Amino acid sequence: MTISSKMMAHNADAKPRNLVFSKIERLITFMNDQKIGVPLKDKKNFLYSTVHNSFTGSDLIAWLSNKICDQDSVEALHLATFLCMYGYIYPVDIRTFTVKDDKSVFYRFQSPYYWPSMNLKLTNEKYIIYLLKRSKRNKQKHGLEEYEQNALSKLQIVFSDKMGFVSRQAEEQVRLVKEMKRDDKMIHDLQERAFWRVHRPPPGQVKYLEEGPSRCFQPSQMAARKKKNRDLKVKEIAYLKKALTKPRMKFSKSLEIFFQHNIQYMQYDPLLEPRLAQPSNPWITDDETMWDINRDLVDVPTVNRIKKWAVSFEDLLHDKTGEKEFEQFLKKEYSIENIAFYRTCKDLVTCPNAKVVLLKTKIEKEFLTAGAIHEVNVDCKTLEKVTSQLKEDKDLSGRTRYIFQPAMEHVYALMKKDSYSRFLRSDQYNQLLDKSQTHYTKKKFFNFGSNRKKTPSPLVRRRGSASSEGADGDLGGPAYHSYSTGNLRELDEKPRRSQRTSYVGSDSSIYMGTYDGQSNSPSVRRRTENMDSDNKLTTSSNDPRRRSNLEVPRSTYQGMNSEGNRKSEAVNPCLAISVPRTNVVTPWEGES
Repeated sequence: MTISSKMMAHNADAKPRNLVFSKIERLITFMNDQKIGVPLKDKKNFLYSTVHNSFTGSDLIAWLSNKICDQDSVEALHLATFLCMYGYIYPVDIRTFTVKDDKSVFYRFQSPYYWPSMNLKLTNEKYIIYLLKRSKRNKQKHGLEEYEQNALSKLQIVFSDKMGFVSRQAEEQVRLVKEMKRDDKMIHDLQERAFWRVHRPPPGQVKYLEEGPSRCFQPSQMAARKKKNRDLKVKEIAYLKKALTKPRMKFSKSLEIFFQHNIQYMQYDPLLEPRLAQPSNPWITDDETMWDINRDLVDVPTVNRIKKWAVSFEDLLHDKTGEKEFEQFLKKEYSIENIAFYRTCKDLVTCPNAKVVLLKTKIEKEFLTAGAIHEVNVDCKTLEKVTSQLKEDKDLSGRTRYIFQPAMEHVYALMKKDSYSRFLRSDQYNQLLDKSQTHYTKKKFFNFGSNRKKTPSPLVRRRGSASSEGADGDLGGPAYHSYSTGNLRELDEKPRRSQRTSYVGSDSSIYMGTYDGQSNSPSVRRRTENMDSDNKLTTSSNDPRRRSNLEVPRSTYQGMNSEGNRKSEAVNPCLAISVPRTNVVTPWEGES
């Protein structure tokens, strides 16, 4: 901890940063030294007088790095920006806001009159005179920016009764500026513009000179307390006696209340309870659905929002959706005038001064007069108190905003003790809980695939058995593709019905295609003879459901022998038959 040897300036109550400003001003004085200070540009080498006695950003950073920051260019840039934001240096090009390490950007030292340590009293009156002065001059050089135009329009409304005086002040200052020399005029305009840029910065720029909360004491008060006399001791004794009679809550009791409040509201805070941030956490994701479903007015509120209404009556009224639902409930019970009176009294507290008298008259005629349209139920004592205050207020200024406070508190207590408890037990509140939003759908960033329902794959039927007969009398019913075949193609989307061949006599075998019994084709005769010579497929087994009977014969490679005839490598002559790959299924064998 660094302890300064300097004493606090007791005569500078309004200068909380006087020690900081004194250090900066010593540095600025060191930088202005003609021998070892920042190198300045000469007027003879430049066309414009604004560059006279100026320095570049690179020269400033290099000087700070060598003299102050121990060869640290980053720290030097930070210190230079700090000096610019405090208004001790300013850029010649007013559009520049920060210090740049560039030889083409020029800066100047601010006049000591505009230093923050001078503690100039900056008021809105001075600011509007400055803006009016610039608006009366050449608009190309001194035109107002957008945020300055907005500030001028607002200040014109505030100073509507003093615009004549303010305009005359601005015209007089413009006349004095025009009498200056050209060089002095340009430098004066830059200094004044840089000064107001520091104290009235544009939106988005940090205001370095903004003061924090005011002190609880002033240095002059501390100096006066050192001179204690008899009167001061008497005042302290009277204050301490009065403090002893005041009821004070124990520190442990106040902590217990804070802990209970934290536990009670923790389950409704999405920052403390991550599960409440539904459908996703908008603080760490790009999904903003949580903000949409928790707007001020929604048709279907969330469950946690509705449950929070039951915590306290204040939470219900602070929520616009809850206040709307409570108003509908009071309308059913014919007591809507209570919430209307309470809302109008709140508007009276925050309304402009021009509407205070109108609102007071409206409240008195509409809610408190006997036989009024929306007469509220107020006891006699409260009504007499309000009526007497109204009579006194008419004799005075007539702008008292809290004149209906006793009646407002009475109506508030009536709603809290009676209507609020019945609202929580009503069917309306239970229906809101039933219809509340509990499930949320997240936004789809990518849509993979179509939403069309996929058609189910066709039900593949196996071969019919010998014991089952189709409706048309065919043995085994319609034949479909079998999973027992290994060399067949996959099924298409729809199953095919195979062509059923005709059956011949008992001495005939199964063959591909149709046969009328009179064909003399050698290939047909060869197939018939080969099938007759093999008794394994026709007579060896009477069970047609055997796996050997379900399989289709596979095509084999047939070579040529030395005699020019085909030779088959298959042992079984039936397997030597060349069958093309097709989805047509071989029919069943006929029983002998």
